[in-house]
Amino acid sequence: MLINNFFQKFLILMNLFILTMSTLYLQDLLTIWFFMEINNFLFICYLCFQMTNKKSIFIFFLTQIISSLLLILPLIFNNFFLFINMKFFTINFFLSLMIKLGIPPFHLWMTLISNYMNWKIIMIFLTIQKIIPFYLISMIETKFLIFNYLIMSSIMISTYKMINLLNLKMLLTYSSINQTGWMLFLIYLKNLFWLIYMYTYMLILLIFFFFISFFKLNLKFYLNSNLTKNFNIMFLMLIMNLSSIPPMSFFLLKWMNIFISILNSNLHLIFMIMMISSFILIYIYINILTMTLFFYSMKFKFFYFPILSMNKNFFIMMLIFLNLFLSMIIILI
Repeated sequence: MLINNFFQKFLILMNLFILTMSTLYLQDLLTIWFFMEINNFLFICYLCFQMTNKKSIFIFFLTQIISSLLLILPLIFNNFFLFINMKFFTINFFLSLMIKLGIPPFHLWMTLISNYMNWKIIMIFLTIQKIIPFYLISMIETKFLIFNYLIMSSIMISTYKMINLLNLKMLLTYSSINQTGWMLFLIYLKNLFWLIYMYTYMLILLIFFFFISFFKLNLKFYLNSNLTKNFNIMFLMLIMNLSSIPPMSFFLLKWMNIFISILNSNLHLIFMIMMISSFILIYIYINILTMTLFFYSMKFKFFYFPILSMNKNFFIMMLIFLNLFLSMIIILI
């Protein structure tokens, strides 16, 4: 047991993080692909240790194989042959990364396996595993019609699927797909602000996952009346941040994204779709808050965790501070 924990935490997770961060300093597409496949292999190893549902692991493995083959073929042709068809390269490249990032209509595999993952795996799955594909997209020319489709499908379909959704894991998965569209739009504008946006969103998700693990929340909302005051405050702050309501940190990021879009883009239709989607998401999250804080609650129970020994008021204040000022701190750094 001790050896397994050491292998998971230090050999797999540490290498997973180091490989992902080191990839951001590479320029060759073929080398980045190689690092990405090692990253996927390590993540599959971690899944084998953490998940009991082996069918979900196989679905993830099969999806990554298909997307990797679609990506490596044009890269090999581009590196070793001079007569590469640019249209063939672009279509295969974007199709591969659409599958890897779970961009609709290739998103069903993400929602299928996320239900069988624990919160630790979902945290890695929706954050660290998306860094390399985003970096790959940022390295190539994005002035293609298919890229506009990537942005619109990510935003529109994910927003529609989130309406009346009460499963927390599915909700966060579709939320991640929706934010993929915002990051792709910044990449389309060739603005490095997409890195700040991505890292801040990942940190917000990490805080949310930590909160879920802390309270041992179930997947769905149930009729119950066991909410505590501390739970109400923390849950309110987290949902308000995810929905980009001022004065939360994620609102500042969305506002800066909109400001950059107005100054540097002529894609008015996509911009309007993104704005409408944001308003719908605010409604969805407020609807969840209404059900949770005023009518319903989640069945949860405390479990032994090191942070339970901390002062609860300090923990709440720290959470409020992070939600309010997280993006400002990152931008200043």
